[in-house]
Amino acid sequence: MNDILLYTGLLLLSLGILVFWHELGHYLPAKWFGMRVEKFYLFFDWPRKLFSKTIGETEYGIGLLPLGGYVKISGIIDENMDKAHIDQPVQPYEFRAKPVWQKLIVMTGGVIMNVILGIVIFSLIKYTQGEQRLPLSELKYGLSVPDSSIAKELGFQSGDKILSLSGTPVKYFEDIANPGVLLNEQLYFDVVRGDKNLKIEIPGDLIERFADKKGKAGLLFYPNQESFVVTDSSFPAFKAGIRNGDRVLAIDSQPVYMFDEVRTAIKARKGAPSLALTVLRNQDTLQLSVPPDTAGLIGIAPQDRFRHDTIAYSLVGAFVPGSVTAFTIIFDTFKGFKKIFRGEVSASNSVAGPVRIAGMIGVNFKRDGWLGFWMLTGMLSMALAFMNILPIPALDGGHVIFLLIEGITGKEPSLKVRMIAQQAGMVILLSLMAFVLFNDIFSTLFG
Repeated sequence: MNDILLYTGLLLLSLGILVFWHELGHYLPAKWFGMRVEKFYLFFDWPRKLFSKTIGETEYGIGLLPLGGYVKISGIIDENMDKAHIDQPVQPYEFRAKPVWQKLIVMTGGVIMNVILGIVIFSLIKYTQGEQRLPLSELKYGLSVPDSSIAKELGFQSGDKILSLSGTPVKYFEDIANPGVLLNEQLYFDVVRGDKNLKIEIPGDLIERFADKKGKAGLLFYPNQESFVVTDSSFPAFKAGIRNGDRVLAIDSQPVYMFDEVRTAIKARKGAPSLALTVLRNQDTLQLSVPPDTAGLIGIAPQDRFRHDTIAYSLVGAFVPGSVTAFTIIFDTFKGFKKIFRGEVSASNSVAGPVRIAGMIGVNFKRDGWLGFWMLTGMLSMALAFMNILPIPALDGGHVIFLLIEGITGKEPSLKVRMIAQQAGMVILLSLMAFVLFNDIFSTLFG
């Protein structure tokens, strides 16, 4: 019960910050451009509102349903489906009376504010916590190169040790693991494999080769690590008894020593109803049966036991790496959606709703304190920005599409078109919300 209250409270706090900041992005420019803002609500006031107070022309309030919020601006057809103003003369304070460029700023203001919030959160984390870098000297077992990786096709093998990049010594693993590195011209790696020194050249057609894989191949490699693992309460491994810091000694009686071997063994047994894991915990050897999920995975990752260097940033200097982290989340979210639409990953396994998000926030908070809370809030802020700019009617991106049409043609799309689009958008959003909520509950009860 205490955990439920903690997770719920943290979820409401995170959502409250994100929603307030997003709606403020609509509210402030609307006010600046002289539009009348009738309502500003944190959370939806359906089926009822918890609190409201009218100040000037605006009713400010908190709703009962914590799945979003809204700013109601006079003269706009939005999720309120209010069209009473349509037959009335246009008033100078209405949204529809303003030039297109002002309306675009108002409609994109929420997304912009969420992006700003994400950048600020990650930049302040970089400033206060620094950035962890993994020295290559720590990789005494070299690299782990998955069979599906393009690095494998290029000639890398698990156990390879990197000496230099195009003749330049490399200090940190992040300097070679960054996919952008492979876009450089005349690139090659100096590699030690056993007692041999090798040169692995990166071909100029790497981008085309990766595109031919249609996103189905991993691009690079990982640090090769011993078979110590981490997991959390949402995964089959944890539910079967695996705990952080356990070391996997064997899978179905096949001995494993490196986590690379653990990955291979699990992949080879895809479709098996359960895996028999021999696990070392302190001085005790345990025998555990772990049923994989629908993707054939059990939910373990290698435990990072390396010594890391901490890179310190000034307050101003932190905004570059903070911005990179923030926008990487948007790019990764986009890639994830592409995989869902291509049918490469299951939507039920990839989309998280309020129940699962609450669990993630709670787990992060228990593990990393407020740092974990803010990390996940920053990620959610960037994901919310991405979701809202999608060209779906009833989302900010849908309004932007109609405004662009208006800017190009010089006139608004017809009222009938806008009303139908808004209704269709609401059906899509409500269906998605229902799916996510049902999936959350089903996964929690039966996952």
